[in-house]
Amino acid sequence: MESNSTQAVFLSYAREDTAAALRIAEALRSHGIDVWFDQSELRGGDGWDQKIRRQIKECAIFIALISERTEQRHEGYFRLEWKLAVERTHLMVAGAPFLLPVVVDGTSESTGMVPDEFLRVQWTRLPGSLPTPQFIVQVRGLLDSQRRPAVQGRGSGAFSTPAAPGIPRRRPGPPAWAWAALGIAAAVAAGAVYLSRKTAPAPAAEAGVAAQAVAAKSIAVLPFDNLSPDKDNDFFADGVHEEVITALAKIHDLKVVSRTSVMAYRTGERNLRKIAAELGVANVLEGSVRREGNQVRVTAQLIDARTDEHLWAEAYTRDLTNVFTIQSELAGAITAALKATLSPEEKSLIERRPTENRDAYDLYLRARAMSDTIGYATSRDGIDNVVSLYEQAVTLDPGFVLAYVQLTAENGKLYWFGHLDPTPESRARAKAALDAAVRLDPNSPETHLALGAYAYFCDNDWARSLSEFTTAADSLPNDAQVIYEIGRAQRRLGHLAEALTYYTRAMGLNSRDLTCMQDQVETLNMMRRYPEALELCERYMAYYPNSPDLLRTLAKVRFETSRDKRAFIAAIGQGATGTANYESVLNAYYGAMVAGDLDAADRALADSRLTYVPSPIRVLNEPVSLDRGLVAFLRGKPDEARAFGADASAYFKAGQWTRRQEAVAMADNALALALVGHADQAVNLAREALELQASHDFFALVTLRSRIGQVFLVLNRREEALAMLHDMMTFPCDIGPEELRNDLMWSRLKDDPRFEQMLASARPL
Repeated sequence: MESNSTQAVFLSYAREDTAAALRIAEALRSHGIDVWFDQSELRGGDGWDQKIRRQIKECAIFIALISERTEQRHEGYFRLEWKLAVERTHLMVAGAPFLLPVVVDGTSESTGMVPDEFLRVQWTRLPGSLPTPQFIVQVRGLLDSQRRPAVQGRGSGAFSTPAAPGIPRRRPGPPAWAWAALGIAAAVAAGAVYLSRKTAPAPAAEAGVAAQAVAAKSIAVLPFDNLSPDKDNDFFADGVHEEVITALAKIHDLKVVSRTSVMAYRTGERNLRKIAAELGVANVLEGSVRREGNQVRVTAQLIDARTDEHLWAEAYTRDLTNVFTIQSELAGAITAALKATLSPEEKSLIERRPTENRDAYDLYLRARAMSDTIGYATSRDGIDNVVSLYEQAVTLDPGFVLAYVQLTAENGKLYWFGHLDPTPESRARAKAALDAAVRLDPNSPETHLALGAYAYFCDNDWARSLSEFTTAADSLPNDAQVIYEIGRAQRRLGHLAEALTYYTRAMGLNSRDLTCMQDQVETLNMMRRYPEALELCERYMAYYPNSPDLLRTLAKVRFETSRDKRAFIAAIGQGATGTANYESVLNAYYGAMVAGDLDAADRALADSRLTYVPSPIRVLNEPVSLDRGLVAFLRGKPDEARAFGADASAYFKAGQWTRRQEAVAMADNALALALVGHADQAVNLAREALELQASHDFFALVTLRSRIGQVFLVLNRREEALAMLHDMMTFPCDIGPEELRNDLMWSRLKDDPRFEQMLASARPL
């Protein structure tokens, strides 16, 4: 995974040390350090080779993991990486910090099979591959030292101790047998040191809509009234309204609230002062649209909501073919009234005409309106209907770039949400639409949006999607969706703190965005910042009291702060006694598991209305047999567990999984095989899933660890389960200490004192 940072750390390791490399990479990332961490040795290829060579040439620090595994491998791509790094040092000033050998076991420097240059610099030892606070400080010190004049050292281009003040000189390490004797006790002790660091979480205001003075050049454009004789023209009035907001959003000198937030004020009495206060703006624009025949009339008035002063008002009557002129004139007049600056580039973007075909534009507006009503991810039929309208639009106007942009995103969503349509066909349709947009207008911000959407949804290339979304944001500074997408890409790369920053910015522009709310509180929960997550959940519930995701996160963070198990059981099972539908049965299952009522859990799973169980973060739909096998195992019914496990394993083996789903399916299959009793297969598959996810998606790794831990627990491999628990309590985790303490699977370790030690030592990130 690559970033554009000039302060990135390259991590080189043998594939047998993937787990160790993962721990180190994630520890550095959790402290804001960019890490280039690639795990494609088995795939290889010229493109991959060139990327690795470029990264080694451009990285700030080269960390070489050394272990008995690297000693045993006389050949390997990592040795080429070492050679390339050494060659780069020959071009550096003496003493410049660059090489950082890190030993994760008892390998001796005196006998190590490493380049001579590695022996001229100080080695760092991380027994059990457990990063310590001192290690993080050391890496930060080396990165900082690159901004200062280099200190002359012993090696040509390799750093020596004087180049990194505060780092002790190298001492001979203990013999290998000493490290082996330490065993997991030493690992846990080292982990406790790491976990005990004092991390000051950001104030709650950083996670929510930050309290700030209302900007004088801030504006909310309220929904336009449809005054057309034909009320079917609601979509047209909504479309004009949306396009005005889109035009204003391109102006850097304004703050423009998103359409989603203002739509809450479509009906009902409008108290402009109250609305402005709730949306955090100084000014409000009201308007109406009347479409009759080939004519359209748009009226608008701009009001300073703080003083109720009318700043500007105008009416525009144009032929339908000139509706875009109205939108650009409106944007210009509003900008002038607010004394905002409109650059030539912004003016050019606002004055673009997306299409000359009136019917194509109607279809486009209808599709946008329909997309707003069906939400971000809904039924296959809903998205298919939206896609059909956009396809009709580009049929009428093959040069309609904005329609191709939306087609890229909608087909990408079909491919992303596996329960909708995880097929190559949806990905191919997205690519065809993207190619058309790039061909027609490669430099428009909307085309960069499409490039980012395709990279995210279809290629799962988080770094590239981040780059494209960031480029789009340069020309769309008030587009809350773009800012939110930047946060999502940052989170996939493991940059959770950065993701929160962008979520906060997005919420400042779109305070009613349920998807952003959910991601924001979910991320805070994973970072164990429970008080902040609790405050935001309670605030957001006022807008969406029935959101299942918000309710679930609220229950989890309340449990971690109050330790009230009875309230947690009631909250998780909320709705279980209501309408007998899929969701109520699923909630009944969750509530029974928290309560420890395995009979009730089994009854819920046996209910025919429960056709599947969603995986964490809804990556795929798991067969009910997997959960039934786990419940049977906990009930002490091994024969039932084996039968259900075999059924679930057959399901996962037969499935066709996208790249995003693959590691999760492998981990689930590993659990199924463990239930069957195929221990070796289960362990190998679990480790492979962990390594695959580590190489691909740092965020999804958060939820995968618990599943891998369950594999070890079913097989009674307690030491490996404890090691996984250590990582869960060291790095971000979607399950908190209190929840783990009461979990039927994880609490099987409670007779080991290390279990409670790890839970008690977890800290906010």
